[in-house]
Amino acid sequence: MTHHWEALGWTLIHFCWQAAAIALVYKLADLFMSKGKTQARYVLALAALLSMLAASVGTLAYEEVQYRQAATISSSIISATAKPAMQIIPRPLAVMDMPAAPRETVKLLASDLMSYLDFFWLVGVACLSIKTIGGWWLIRRLRHSALQKAPHTLRIGLDRIRLQMGIPRFVDLRLSSRIAGPLTVGVIRPLILLPITALTSLSPEQLEVVLAHELAHIRRADYFWNILQTMIETLFFFHPAVWWISHRLREQREHCCDDIAVATCHDPAVYASALLRLEEQRKMHLHLAMALDGNQSRMSLRARILRILGDLEEQPRDLKPLSLAGMAALLILFICPLPQVFASFKAAPKVSATIIHAVQNKVRPHAAIKRPAVHPSVAPAAPAKAMMAAPAPMPHPSAEPWVANAIEQSASSAAGKSDYIDRMKAAGYNVDLDKYVAMKVQDITPEYAEQMTKATGERPSADDLIALKVQDVTPDYIARMRAAGYDGNLHKIIAMKVQDITPEYADAMAKATGQRPNIDELIALKVQDVTPDYMSRMRAAGYDANMHKFIAMKVQNVTPEYADAMAKVGFGKPTVDDLIAMKVQGVEPDYAAKLRADGIEATSFHDLISYRIFNITPEFVAGMKQAGFSNVPAKELLAMRVQGVTPEFAKSVKSQFPDATAKDLEQMRIFNINGDFIASAKRHGFEPLTIQKLVKLRISGILDDNEDKQ
Repeated sequence: MTHHWEALGWTLIHFCWQAAAIALVYKLADLFMSKGKTQARYVLALAALLSMLAASVGTLAYEEVQYRQAATISSSIISATAKPAMQIIPRPLAVMDMPAAPRETVKLLASDLMSYLDFFWLVGVACLSIKTIGGWWLIRRLRHSALQKAPHTLRIGLDRIRLQMGIPRFVDLRLSSRIAGPLTVGVIRPLILLPITALTSLSPEQLEVVLAHELAHIRRADYFWNILQTMIETLFFFHPAVWWISHRLREQREHCCDDIAVATCHDPAVYASALLRLEEQRKMHLHLAMALDGNQSRMSLRARILRILGDLEEQPRDLKPLSLAGMAALLILFICPLPQVFASFKAAPKVSATIIHAVQNKVRPHAAIKRPAVHPSVAPAAPAKAMMAAPAPMPHPSAEPWVANAIEQSASSAAGKSDYIDRMKAAGYNVDLDKYVAMKVQDITPEYAEQMTKATGERPSADDLIALKVQDVTPDYIARMRAAGYDGNLHKIIAMKVQDITPEYADAMAKATGQRPNIDELIALKVQDVTPDYMSRMRAAGYDANMHKFIAMKVQNVTPEYADAMAKVGFGKPTVDDLIAMKVQGVEPDYAAKLRADGIEATSFHDLISYRIFNITPEFVAGMKQAGFSNVPAKELLAMRVQGVTPEFAKSVKSQFPDATAKDLEQMRIFNINGDFIASAKRHGFEPLTIQKLVKLRISGILDDNEDKQ
């Protein structure tokens, strides 16, 4: 067994009392901060968990240093007392023939068990690592699976909330049918995933506050901290204090995001109802992701809802005798090892001084012994430092000619490399070796750097020089674009060159649009392949929009033919915004004709877009009629579809409540009142039942515990 494994074993043993002590201090501090801000309590829990990791790393380093010191002393003793015939010394202290200290005796006895301790620890870490890697693989597979684009209006709302929260990074939003609740994945490229059912089960206000919760996780970098937290749980799986503090950390994390989400909406009840709507989807998988429910139990979710609605949290209970006894036991567990720990710090110097003194006494009698003479033909070994400082040796005259040639070529190559680096450093480019290699590959010289500095009016960095050279940006190109009125920075110049934007293209677009586009608009026009011909055709169709609207229409492939076909639907001539929105949602003329033929009347283009988003189809209308809900207005059908009302659900409600209306169906879906909940209410004597009474019972949470026990 190597000393590294022994040091690891002692680290795990010491971690038992160290983690208990940190947990005790955290508990006392958390009780003191029970009425403080949620963010402060979150930082306290995170600091406690990181302190456990720091304590283990420090202990491991200390054990390694102690062993190295002991090994150094032992080697000194062996070399000083060695005889011409080398003898094997089983233990360092055996040379001194000294009795071992009590602590050393304990270590010798415990070292026999270290291999078993390390083995079981490795098995536990391996098992949890496999589980963690499996979860990561599932998330990665989900992220790269077939995802659907979110509706345009929802993406606009996400960007609005993102900017309101001050998140500069782009956040992607996708829909998936393989998840049951909203979740956030990714650190560098964050992605919010929404279940497709969320579009039909949540109102627009609820969707916005749910997105605000997920954006709060992104702003706080919770995905990164969750990964680090999982690593700590994996390394110290054997200690209950780690799991307890980790659980508390996840609770406080969700509370922090709840506070941010509530701050974005005017009515906290909207967020509470969103949590309630997603309650049935809470038990799904993907625990490594940042889910809206925080992967918590139903009791924790109910506490969050009460907290959001403004109810006072339960005050910490007075410490009971049993709690006091447990805290006392933890305190004793923390104090008992301290004498041995302090003794270990003091014991090493004393033992080392004793050993050195004994070694000196034994070495002195041998100091007068003459060493055998060294033959002149045998050169003494050069010190290590002298060898490092000495120049490269010259080849022996009898060596092969190719050896001398290779050494000469190597020296000339090194001289050339050093000369290029020195020249670039003199020009002000003191970068790492990789950047020097990249600049040399692109044939960037100090003269080129000076030319680009004069042409751009600013000193380009090494990365800028490489990008300029790769895109073949010349001083002549920069001068021509500036003469045309486009004096941009380095990055804008590179972007224009990438898109092959010339002064001639800029003049053509200025004539086509009637206004002079700036650099960003030129790049966007070129990227989306907006041509003067496309603009003239759209203007001929009656759509004289600005450049941004032309870009948006070209992105969605809006053509004059499509605009003319939609104008014949019967709602007048659509605007540019109507055309873009309908094209995004896939609204075609035949879709409007089919709705009218099946008796679903739409009064505007906005109605067509809404029906398309929420999948109002003739089949849905026929099913609702069979369930007993005929002649339902189109607006009411849309509201029921938004809340996830199905013909099957409507039929079951109608059988129990014959007077139920479309509004009643919506309320029952909002509060997740199903057959099991109705049966539970009847068993507990809440009869006669009405839909309004069921809604009140669901909001109060009285029957939730009874549902859990079933």
